[in-house]
Amino acid sequence: MASNVIQSSADQRALRTFALWMGWAISAITVFAMMSRQTNVISFIENDHTRVTWLILGMFVLGVGVSLVQAMKLTGEWFRGYRIESQMINKGLAGVRETAGGHLVDHFVEAMNTITARNGRVNVDALIDVEFSSQHRISQFVGLLGNLMITLGLIGTVLGMTITMNGLSGALGSLGVDQSLLVEGLRTAMNGMGIAFYTTLIGSVLGGVLLRVFSWITDASVNGLQDLMLRTCIVHASADLEPSDDRNFRALDVTVQQLQSRVEL
Repeated sequence: MASNVIQSSADQRALRTFALWMGWAISAITVFAMMSRQTNVISFIENDHTRVTWLILGMFVLGVGVSLVQAMKLTGEWFRGYRIESQMINKGLAGVRETAGGHLVDHFVEAMNTITARNGRVNVDALIDVEFSSQHRISQFVGLLGNLMITLGLIGTVLGMTITMNGLSGALGSLGVDQSLLVEGLRTAMNGMGIAFYTTLIGSVLGGVLLRVFSWITDASVNGLQDLMLRTCIVHASADLEPSDDRNFRALDVTVQQLQSRVEL
């Protein structure tokens, strides 16, 4: 009964990454809805002939999609990590039962078992960094997309100011000559100002704020998962990390118990 309660509590904690991600996603949708209603962003994106805002929005969708997949994967890793912790509490490293899920935490435990089987010394810190480095790179990629969106916003600002200057130059050149050219030049200048404003706004909000927080959520989750596995190994499997005869006897005892349980089944 107590073990079921502990496992249920662990399952609830494992959902924190996905819950935090969804909470921020709802906040992002709210911010974008308010921004589009108050500043008419959707209409500008549809009519943006420079396509800079299209690139920014496309990068944002790509970053959110990658971050969502990573958050779901990390949630599964947390579930498996807490189960490994509960198995190590009772029987140490040798008591962890293998699964076919392909989780990173299982690869980590499998690597430790390989080292101990060869009577080697496990460097837990280095092994954790290697096994989870791929997830850190994914979070960094999402953060890189956010930085690129800010850069595109600045490029759009420069492009918009250039269009504005060209429009004003044409308007001043047609002053007192052709009224229609004057109006067209002013319209071009105002369009350039709109490009400069909207690209900066969209790039800074979507890339500089929303996407960076998505990147932080997943990166913090990876760090937390590393801390969980490190603490589990140090506290519950420390005797299995150093080569010794006692470690071999414990591993043999666990193997015998597993064989007996299979025979009884």
